[in-house]
Amino acid sequence: MSWKENPLIQSPKSVTMGTRRNSTSSLNANTQLLSEESTYYGSVRSSRGRRSRFQRGLGVIEDENDDQISYDASIDTELNDEDEPKVTVEAEMKAIVASSIPLSLTFFFEYLLAVNSLFLIGRLGSDELAAASLAVMTFNVTGMAVFEGMSTCLDTFCSQAFGAGKYNRVGMYFQRCTAMITCISIPIFALWYWSAFFLNYIIPETHLLVMTQQYLRILVVGAPGLILFETGKRYLQSQKIFHASTYVLFFCLPFNIVLNYTLIGWLGFVGAPIAITITYWTMALLLLLYVVLIDGRECWPGFSLSKAFKKWGPMLNLAVPGLVMIESEYLSFEILTVFAAHLGTESLAAQAIVSNIGSLTYQLPFAVGCAISTRVAIYIGSGSIHSSKVAVRISFLVAAIVGTATCLIIIIFRRQFSLLFSSDEDVLAIAIKTMPIIAVNQLADTVNIIAAGILRSQGRQKVASYFNLACYYIVALPLAYLLAFELGLGLSGLWLGLGAGISLLALSESVMVVRSNWPQIMREAREREDEPEEVIIDDESTIASDGSAASSLYEEGI
Repeated sequence: MSWKENPLIQSPKSVTMGTRRNSTSSLNANTQLLSEESTYYGSVRSSRGRRSRFQRGLGVIEDENDDQISYDASIDTELNDEDEPKVTVEAEMKAIVASSIPLSLTFFFEYLLAVNSLFLIGRLGSDELAAASLAVMTFNVTGMAVFEGMSTCLDTFCSQAFGAGKYNRVGMYFQRCTAMITCISIPIFALWYWSAFFLNYIIPETHLLVMTQQYLRILVVGAPGLILFETGKRYLQSQKIFHASTYVLFFCLPFNIVLNYTLIGWLGFVGAPIAITITYWTMALLLLLYVVLIDGRECWPGFSLSKAFKKWGPMLNLAVPGLVMIESEYLSFEILTVFAAHLGTESLAAQAIVSNIGSLTYQLPFAVGCAISTRVAIYIGSGSIHSSKVAVRISFLVAAIVGTATCLIIIIFRRQFSLLFSSDEDVLAIAIKTMPIIAVNQLADTVNIIAAGILRSQGRQKVASYFNLACYYIVALPLAYLLAFELGLGLSGLWLGLGAGISLLALSESVMVVRSNWPQIMREAREREDEPEEVIIDDESTIASDGSAASSLYEEGI
């Protein structure tokens, strides 16, 4: 069968001349480097050396005319079982653990960054705390969820491009996604600027609305810095540089605490949003300095404003479902809090306790999910079905281990955790009673997080978004309302309903992962990377999608 008849067989144009034995050894070298590279962290020089060896492992060679020709190892259907690159369970496990540790610290620091302002604002008075809480909730639902959700498309685009050896595209995708999110956020910034008009339908107290609007108007200035950090973080993660954002936040968290303490003491309420705005831009600038001075420049093609605003269609096809995935989850938990408010003051306070504990314990499985998503996407980009399947199997093993550990920790220390937030015995009784349900819910949610990460790596965000909408809004929330109010189970009923929806979501997404059509996934990944694309590099030449020199194409305006 010819390559024209079967798209899984490579076009002769994309394959270097050589024997099948050479192509197989190149694939094996590539897979070995994929397995080893993120297991250890050494010096900057050794990191660059590993990345250089990774590039050679992808089979990038130079011909007699010094034109780079890339051997696209994507989908060589002629490889049999003996030829398929192999990765070991032990190597995969080590790599996932090594990647997850810095990521879990990153997300934990981000969580603390989001809440530490509220602790200091609470000392100013109940009105200030209420206004800040409303502003933070509005920011999370309309801002943070949008930034995080849309940037998940980079989990697919950047990681698969890196795995395919098309490094310049990694940087171009980052630029394109950053420009896209910033433009889409302009109406959101307008909503924040005039938020009092919209929030007036929810909160009747005028003085609270004025303070909330003031808080959000200042955050408009800081939001672009956060967008740059979120997309930049994924730009680096796709290159297996997981620790950069950890270093940045390790500095920015105490910096933000000092800023909050100083500015709130000096300026009062407005000091908090000013502090977080300065911190967001500091995070973005430090991440940029890390790329410029330390590691991550290998995938930077040079800045191109015109190309950053081109070809948003394929990216939007993954970014919008990613937004739906994240937004549906954010909103469901806010709705759960509204339900809890109708159960009484004690139940609302207990809800604050259990939701905060759930958020804290969520950071570890979420970090593991991001590490796995990146890893599987790189394998998909490199064309190794076997390695992708091994990584997926290890992923579910890790999900079982992490989920069980999290579940047991919450159950064993449920009273100690609750005492960190309140000493009221009535509130503690409700929280402690609900905590075992939270624990089991976290076990199911861990599987959900891992499965969703794998679906993102495959470019199947749309499937995951459908499941999220159905499980949260057709199953979880209606069932939570029924159990809490109609059957009188109170806060426990709310979390039982939510847990049922999340369990169904975890099962549904896991089935989709297990039944993955890997040849089709590889084909779609290759089609994404084979789309004609030119990216400007520092010497003002361009590199075409097949890796060959293409300065003449650029001069002709193609």
